[in-house]
Order: sequence, then structure tokens, then C-alpha cells
Amino acid sequence: MNTEPAVELEDVTVSYTRDQPILSKVSLRVNMGERLFIIGPNGGGKTTLLKTMVGVLRPDSGVVRLFGVAVQRFREWWRVGYVPQNAATLFERTPLSVGELLRSGMHTGKALDPVETLSLVGVDEPDKIIHRRVSDLSGGNLQKTMLALALINKPQLLILDEPTVYVDQTGVAALMNVINRVNRDWGVTVIIATHDVAAISTLASRVVCINRTALYDGDITHLLSSEELCRIYGFHVYTIQHGHRWSET
Repeated sequence: MNTEPAVELEDVTVSYTRDQPILSKVSLRVNMGERLFIIGPNGGGKTTLLKTMVGVLRPDSGVVRLFGVAVQRFREWWRVGYVPQNAATLFERTPLSVGELLRSGMHTGKALDPVETLSLVGVDEPDKIIHRRVSDLSGGNLQKTMLALALINKPQLLILDEPTVYVDQTGVAALMNVINRVNRDWGVTVIIATHDVAAISTLASRVVCINRTALYDGDITHLLSSEELCRIYGFHVYTIQHGHRWSET
């Protein structure tokens, strides 16, 4: 694995109101090609962490870098694909067609064809859906379109915030298969914040647990076999296997 950093945070503190930090002195390094899951209780700061990574929020203190560049000076945003929490609601009333939306996000000569990208994320009959209004899509196809928008430029870093919310088991499996594919075939660095511990319990990946600060950084297998998860969430946590091991194909 490439040891060059894609994302670095050094002693990052973020507050919405004075003297009440949502994140406190968080340090984190994610190397190129790595796949990282961020878990933690609701209100623990997962979304705040991702927003800080992409410069939506400015930290009170500390340093954030993307590909070695301070985030406030970073300009090569085609290298980053970001799907915020509930991203689909941002576009559910847009008059744009799916094709127009995807083409609006194309910023490099290496960008994928919109139909090809829709096929990649599992949209059925992408050559037909490309002409439909975004506002007319089903919830599932709208979420897939948001993921296609994040992938259209073949980014080097993909950041997803709670992508499995309101997705059934089949949808979660399909999403994880896409993530595995772009991580393996493109070398994309993947960072996913999720509340769904069970959904990732069959994946051998690095996990960071956030509850105001970074409380755990390591292998998920060790985490699930210890009492650490209970301490992080503040109550006993039961993990229920989804009964599906995500394909690496």
C-alpha cells in the first residue's frame, strides 16, 4: 500500500459554539489506497469530521491536509468525491436530467462517460435513466446517482457520510461491492462514516471510532471481540451479522 497520505489531521478541534467542541484534538492519517470506516454514536462527531476533511468546516485549531496540501489552499477538487449525509435531498427537486447533473460534475479529461458511471454503481438500464429528471427518480436510483456524481472524475479519494441509511440489505451489499471495486481497481482511498457496525462487521478493514475524540484506531475484528466498543458507545453494543460477505469482484 502507498504510504503517502491522502488525508491528515493534526490535533484538530472543531466547535459550533464556544467552549463546546464537537471534536477535540483529533489526529488521523489515512494513506493512499486505504479503506477506512469511521463509526461512533449519534452526535459523536462523525459528520463534523468529514466536513472538516473537505473544508466545509474550519477547525478552531489544528491542521487538515489533503494530499499534503493544507485544505484551505487545496484546489484540485476533482481528486475528491464526496457524498454528504442525505445528499439526495439536495437534488430531489432539481429540474436537471440525470445526464445534465453528471455532466456538470465532469472536470477532467479522464472523467468517465455518464452512462458508464451509472452502470458502474449498479443502475439498471442507465442509457434510459440518463434522460430522466433527477426529481423523478426513485430513492434507490437517486442515491446511486449521487454516488455516480462522486465517481465521475475517477477521484483518488472517496468520502461517504452514512451511505447505508435507508438502504436495505441488498442495497448495502451492492454499495460495498462498488466500494471494493474502485478501491481495488482504481486504488481509490475510501473513507466511510457509518452508524451501522453490523454492516461492516464482515469486512477486514481499519476502523476509527469517534466520540468527540478518536477513541480507537485499529482492526475491526479486534474491536468487535473486545469491550472497547461498549465503552465508546456508552452502553452494551450487540453486533448482528448481516449474513453476507461482500464480494471482491
